[in-house]
Amino acid sequence: MTESASTPRLRITFAIYLALIATAAVIGPDDLAGWVNHAMSIAGFVLVCLACLGRIWCSVFIAGHKDADLVTTGPYARCRHPLYACSIVGALGLGLASKSWLLCLLTVLLIAALVIYAASCEEQFLADSFPEQFKAYVETTPNMWWPRRGAALPESLDVRPSVFWKAFLDAGSFFLLWLMVSIAAEFRLAG
Repeated sequence: MTESASTPRLRITFAIYLALIATAAVIGPDDLAGWVNHAMSIAGFVLVCLACLGRIWCSVFIAGHKDADLVTTGPYARCRHPLYACSIVGALGLGLASKSWLLCLLTVLLIAALVIYAASCEEQFLADSFPEQFKAYVETTPNMWWPRRGAALPESLDVRPSVFWKAFLDAGSFFLLWLMVSIAAEFRLAG
């Protein structure tokens, strides 16, 4: 595996999610009202699905272009860090799958801190690499996290399938994590 600027962040993210799986089996309520249990499961699954779809959608535009070009189309025309925003949504979904409000809160806070730091580093890199373009991009896309409405889609895209394939593996890993956290939480609830 090649090292990149994001490798340490990815390793920390992996460690956070492994810790979530391990702690979901022992931390949290021993019993939940049936509707709360089901609501947390469904909400967690829906949020993980949305995060996966959003991350795949973002990857259509950025896969193979990151650090080489300033991507300002598609979801990147709506907010500056849609991929990271989807990561936070996914973290919320995985946290809910733990069926522990404490673990949910900790997971979201840790992942949010990680992506906020990554976004600030990325913004500095882009400002240094594309000074005029990035300044104009920030003016036209002031929101970093929440998408605004109405950004147009480009006529065509240069998608690199070998790089884009990673987005599908990423989505699969989110589903696998959701399943593992859910099983750990059910193990705890079963006593």
